[in-house]
Amino acid sequence: MTYSTVSIVAQSEGGMEIDSPNVASKPLKRHSYWRFLVTFAVLLVAAELLLHLAEWMHHRLWVFLQSTETSLVAANLFAALTNGVFTFLAVAGLFIFIEWRQLRFSNFRARYRDGLVYSLTALCISILVQAAAFNLLRLSEVQPLFAADDLAPVLVIFPVLYLLILGLMEYWLHRALHYYDFLWRFHAIHHQIEELNAARSYSHFGQDIIYILLITMPLVLLVDAPQQHVMLVTTFYIISNYYMHSDAPALSFPLPFRHIVADNVYHHQHHTIEARHIGKNFASFFSFFDRIFGTQYMPENGEFPKTGIEGYPPVTSLREYMLRPFGPKA
Repeated sequence: MTYSTVSIVAQSEGGMEIDSPNVASKPLKRHSYWRFLVTFAVLLVAAELLLHLAEWMHHRLWVFLQSTETSLVAANLFAALTNGVFTFLAVAGLFIFIEWRQLRFSNFRARYRDGLVYSLTALCISILVQAAAFNLLRLSEVQPLFAADDLAPVLVIFPVLYLLILGLMEYWLHRALHYYDFLWRFHAIHHQIEELNAARSYSHFGQDIIYILLITMPLVLLVDAPQQHVMLVTTFYIISNYYMHSDAPALSFPLPFRHIVADNVYHHQHHTIEARHIGKNFASFFSFFDRIFGTQYMPENGEFPKTGIEGYPPVTSLREYMLRPFGPKA
């Protein structure tokens, strides 16, 4: 039995250099649709190639470990950790390159270092927890309700249906993270980030574990190995976490597209420190879920407001990142 995971994912206008893009800015000029389509076609193809490379490396490493008579559990775990770290660095690096080229930053270390450290910490812990959960399923001989290979008659609509279910589940879990104090303790680590960008989009490992238990595992039990059927749609969903937190204006959607799919401009409104945007834009993929449930704020092009939490300063060390949710209430 095979289990698959679920997302464990321009120069400024006028040529001016931008030291900190994560502040309120004037709307940009209307998008060129051709430029938008070409940019995202290149982005998706590059991401798809990187994910295929990660999968190839994962398989080759697993085969090598098996040849050294490493135990199956250890081989799977080490290969998964290596694959996860490479995928993160490759995909996050893709967006870092785009941000750096477009916005001409001068201080790489201050902009990205803490995000990379905290993200890698959360990633490794999450992979360990997910591997333990999958091993428990295998030992329990629990079978998924459906196998993707058996869904050929509905293959055309399966990718969209799968992403709709995933998007709806994430929308309501995201709202719960804001509503319940215990869950907010973990989610606040994500919202306290100032100057949000593709690499500085980390969450607390406790939040990642909640997602594994309440979204990843139920979907794994529903459908076995769906990724091979979703293709580039899944590629976009895997990279969407880095994409939505990117502050590169060249990656934002033309406004009509934003009414269907959430982009980086749309998601930055959810992170804004401004009180008028609190409780808005929870959707992580399909923005129309916010419209349906009355939580939507539709921004203009180029709105990248200041982010963070008033009176809740960002974490400043790995120790604080690990322990803050267990301390005084945020």
